[in-house]
Amino acid sequence: MKANAWPLIRKRKNPGGSFAWMVDCGMVNGKRTRYIFASKQAADTKGQQLRVQRVNEGKSALSISAPDRIDAEAALAILKPLGKTLREAAEFFSLHVEIVDRKMLIEELVRELLENKKRDGASYRYLKDLKTRLGIFAAAFPAHEVIAFSSAQLDDWLRALPVGGVTRNNYRRLLGVLFNYALNRGYRLTNPVKATSRAKEIDKPPGILLVDQSERLLESATPDIVPALALGLFAGLRPESEVWKLDWSSIDFESRLIDVAADRTKTAKKRFVKIADNLVQWLLPFYQKSGPISPVGDAYFTRLQKARTAAKIHSWPADCLRHTFGSMHYAHHQNLGESMAEMGHTNPQTFLKHYRERVKPKDAARYWQILPPSAPGKVVPMVAAPGT
Repeated sequence: MKANAWPLIRKRKNPGGSFAWMVDCGMVNGKRTRYIFASKQAADTKGQQLRVQRVNEGKSALSISAPDRIDAEAALAILKPLGKTLREAAEFFSLHVEIVDRKMLIEELVRELLENKKRDGASYRYLKDLKTRLGIFAAAFPAHEVIAFSSAQLDDWLRALPVGGVTRNNYRRLLGVLFNYALNRGYRLTNPVKATSRAKEIDKPPGILLVDQSERLLESATPDIVPALALGLFAGLRPESEVWKLDWSSIDFESRLIDVAADRTKTAKKRFVKIADNLVQWLLPFYQKSGPISPVGDAYFTRLQKARTAAKIHSWPADCLRHTFGSMHYAHHQNLGESMAEMGHTNPQTFLKHYRERVKPKDAARYWQILPPSAPGKVVPMVAAPGT
């Protein structure tokens, strides 16, 4: 073929009857490339420009050093199955070179995440969970760069954990938080956790305490944590988000109500919780006009652990004080709406799934008669507001 045979230049008739000149370059980088001009002179000029460009590109290719040519051929072999060109790869790399060059280690990412979550006001329990689980993960990959993790690598690590399905999925959830943070901060291009597998979980109702265990726990606790435990068992308040933030001024003995403000609830919704007869007896000896009701942080958990040990309660299911309240309240009162309102629930199906038929009514009746050792009898009278 003659040198000027490419590109092909030919006359074509437009749908309206006029004529134009087409410069047909054939397939260029996998795409059919054509140019349309109104005159043959313009088409010839374009054709000549393309011929000169092709010659120059050929000469440029000959000037590439042998190592660069070998490198380019290897890169093209990698890119061909992906349908991408060497230029596209170079342009993509130039946009993300900072991510590739940033040598952040996984332990550094965990530390940064914890610091920022603390600044964001994350709860004590959530921060402790993050620190514990992600600390175990970071220890398993010392000196490992954040960008180097693959979904397969994370999947293998999760499957190797000697834990049940629920715990494994909890690890997976927190790893998702970690790598999503890395993605948002520009430390990675993807979140590899999304492609990992969830473990099958056996659907079990929340764990609760038995009546005797609840009584032993309160009797074994030190005085400074008794009100907090009583509020969990007999009012269903969450320890960290509600009890820790509760002030004695929010306890209204006259109205027999606890004012749980919106900023002290997990759902950010205000609610009033009734003070049961036996709860009055547990709270009254410690009543103050104002001030915190409970120790917080490690001080709370240290005292809780001592009480559990003294009460010989070895198994401690998550949020078992609140779940015990929900199960005992519904079994005793048999009033779905009232039990849901006390706990701040909005979904009847979820509530019934968790709390219906967990305990027998006769055991629930015993539960609501749990009183301090010094309390007189089982019948608790209405109590006027202290100081009146």
